[in-house]
Amino acid sequence: MIKGVIFDWAGTTIDFGCFAPLNVFIEIFNNKGIAITVQEAREPMGMLKKDHVRAILSMPRVSKLWAEKFNREFNENDVEELYSDFEPALMSILPDYTDIIDGVLPICAELRSKGIKIGSTTGYTRKMMEVVTVEAAKKGYTPDCIVTADDVGTGRPHPFMLYRNMQNLGLYPPKSVVKVGDTITDIQEGLNAGVWSVGIITGSSEMGLTESEYRALPETEKIELGKQVKKTFFDAGADYVINTINELPVLIDEINDSQNQYLLLTPGPLTTTKSVKNVMLKDWCTWDNDYNSIIQKLRCDLVKLATNKTSDYTAILMQGSGTFTVESVIGTTVEQNGTLLVITNGAYGDRIAEIAKVLKINTIVQDSGEVDPPDLVKLRENLQINPDITHVAIVHCETTTGMLNDIEAAGKIIKEYNKVFIVDAMSSFGGIPIDVSDLQIDFLVSSANKCIQGVPGFGFIVAKTTELKKCKDRSRSLSLNFYDQWQGMESGSGKWRYTSPTHVVRAFCQAVLELEQEGGITARYARYKNNQKTLVNGMKHLGFKPLLPESLHSPVITSFYYPENCNFSFIDFYNFLKGEGYVIYPGKISKAQTFRIGNIGDIHEKNIWGLLSAIEVYLIR
Repeated sequence: MIKGVIFDWAGTTIDFGCFAPLNVFIEIFNNKGIAITVQEAREPMGMLKKDHVRAILSMPRVSKLWAEKFNREFNENDVEELYSDFEPALMSILPDYTDIIDGVLPICAELRSKGIKIGSTTGYTRKMMEVVTVEAAKKGYTPDCIVTADDVGTGRPHPFMLYRNMQNLGLYPPKSVVKVGDTITDIQEGLNAGVWSVGIITGSSEMGLTESEYRALPETEKIELGKQVKKTFFDAGADYVINTINELPVLIDEINDSQNQYLLLTPGPLTTTKSVKNVMLKDWCTWDNDYNSIIQKLRCDLVKLATNKTSDYTAILMQGSGTFTVESVIGTTVEQNGTLLVITNGAYGDRIAEIAKVLKINTIVQDSGEVDPPDLVKLRENLQINPDITHVAIVHCETTTGMLNDIEAAGKIIKEYNKVFIVDAMSSFGGIPIDVSDLQIDFLVSSANKCIQGVPGFGFIVAKTTELKKCKDRSRSLSLNFYDQWQGMESGSGKWRYTSPTHVVRAFCQAVLELEQEGGITARYARYKNNQKTLVNGMKHLGFKPLLPESLHSPVITSFYYPENCNFSFIDFYNFLKGEGYVIYPGKISKAQTFRIGNIGDIHEKNIWGLLSAIEVYLIR
């Protein structure tokens, strides 16, 4: 729950447009014969004012003008001299720039009525704030805490003023705090502190208009200008952007609602975007042409995600969980007298072998144990001494441990012996680049609720069409016969044989669109890798050792040993983290005490840092 809001001052709660320092910056540079623009004067806005002077001098154009004027580069003496001119000039006009921005007083009253504390940070010095706070108090605005850079030793974008507010007001954890500001430096301050970082548009320094100038704009221009400022804040990393302070209570309710829902740091089901959830609010008819055309497009999109050689492959959607779809492939592809070789090094490879056993398929299991990669020498040996093997199945990302198996090397050996190659890419497809043609994969299996970031309800197969056509009349099941499912979708223009999971499909289509908007699989892979690297480095710093060597890590999920030399209870650890908004997985291997943390879904680096912060609190409490 949100316990505190930390406001900026000028441009956020007072001084619409943040004009008090602007003209003074322009004036002190003009006095030196250097004409700076309004944009140059505004760009570092929000910083401690001496840092602001230095930032202007460091701008390439200004730095060049300075060198031409004085035949030398600027130095710290110049910074001090300019600042000594700036401070008295600003102090003389500050009382005239303390009018409270509309909405601030009633919104602060509303927040306080809900028990939310009001803090503040600023680019002004303590001496300047002695003027500002007195004048603002006369007009009704008095935050519960006022911190300047003088109080903590450094200004924005460092987070220390926010930390002092949190300390003084008793606010913890960081995600119980919202920082609201009108400059990029404000956004950076919030991000660096790990709190919710919110940009405010109207009255902001980024907008750069007086109140009368803003009110005089036509509505269309207000909207367009607002879009530009909003983009600037989001590009800087803002969690949220609001038009005016009046929108803040609703935003806080939204944040509280989101915090009541924990983040799933698991290999699936996983945390999905709000937009993916929202599309499930509409009902669809399975016989409707609009719906079936969506299915056909989705099938094409999946093939495009899987390979550049799209004409050689097709996609089939199957109701049920990922395991249902794996069983449909095992039970439909392997002929009655065929033999399946299962390469396993974890629970999900073992599950393929168990499926084959239940289906009474002749099966050879090559087990490498839980913490070792597949033995490729043994694979070649098995194919040599067992010529009756027709199909080989392997799990790409074995989420038992988080190991990423080398399907490229395995596939080359399998195809040397002309066997059908089946890959369980349940937890990797959509999040790790895979080209089924280049890797010579005949059947790839995945699920809606993994790296493409949909919700549970169906799986899918990307199949080499020539191999798929050989599967007619092979299936050992009616409902799991994916060959007949393919035939039905082909002849029925996207029609499922049995009831389609319509809402789940629509959510998945939205998720595919969002994958494209993110930059495709390559961009998502980069995000997942960064999540995993940040996680591992942070966990090591906290004393947790990964189960596997880093060369075997996947960007999907990572296993960690229990910490040594302490009475560690996973259930206690799990419940604490869940209370902080993070759900992790227990370990799944039999020979060590471990737990697992996932990196996929709508999870970003800031979420990983939030988790690490919560774990640190658990360890020191």
